[in-house]
Amino acid sequence: MSPERIAFITKLKARNLSPSTIKNYEHALVRLAKHYNKSPLAMNSDEIEKYLLHALEVDRLSPATVNLEIGAIKKFYALVAPENEIMKSIGKVKSVRKLPTVLTTDEIMKMIQCTENLKHRAVLELLYSSGIRLSECVNLRPGDINGKENLVHVINGKGGKERYTIIGDHALQTLRKYYVSYHPKDYLFEGRKHSRYSKRNLHNIITNAARLAGINKNVSPHTFRHSFATHLLEQNVNLCTIQKLLGHATIKTTTIYTHVSNATITKIINPLDLALGVKSKGGTV
Repeated sequence: MSPERIAFITKLKARNLSPSTIKNYEHALVRLAKHYNKSPLAMNSDEIEKYLLHALEVDRLSPATVNLEIGAIKKFYALVAPENEIMKSIGKVKSVRKLPTVLTTDEIMKMIQCTENLKHRAVLELLYSSGIRLSECVNLRPGDINGKENLVHVINGKGGKERYTIIGDHALQTLRKYYVSYHPKDYLFEGRKHSRYSKRNLHNIITNAARLAGINKNVSPHTFRHSFATHLLEQNVNLCTIQKLLGHATIKTTTIYTHVSNATITKIINPLDLALGVKSKGGTV
């Protein structure tokens, strides 16, 4: 491992960044170094721009992924070589923000109902009932579930932040049945020899349930999180509350769900129908 790579990792750890963030930053730096087979400290801005263009056009990485690479490279120079202004002229790649995939409540119920394995059903119900992230789910411990107050304690969320989110009565009942049957020790969801369930395991549970339910959408664990937020919004839960439950740093991130939810829009009486006295789906004008 090169001295600059070691220095970068050390400085990231000193800033108490999450292990996953440190890993992503390190991998971005390694990819850049391997592309030219030399240290980033020996590169110029033209080389970095060509690398980013290669990532977009040849590797076919999404603009969002490339922007993460840019952020990691900028962080490297800021921490390891703050006097170097090589990244000063390099800005983010413009990207079109895609609306998240959201399941209907019927689709989610189909997925739960076609899942016979008790542990897998508990995973599905917990993800949808709480809106937690995949990484947060695999790190949950049995004591993080507060059955008396219907709360889930997320101790190490994104960015190392701590928060509480909700969990429904039905999901709690399923979790209790699961706990009695499986007796997890260290983590809420465990595999063989009480090892922590991997992200891949949870992802497979979701995709298999979607396949069995005959859902053709691109369904992932994060789809349950998107669905949780969207369905709360459709119940007129305010954005600030949803932001707190999801653990978003800013409410700007949460506002994307206002573009996803159609519940309020479909209740609007069209102004032309109102003027003409035409009956709408909501009733007589």
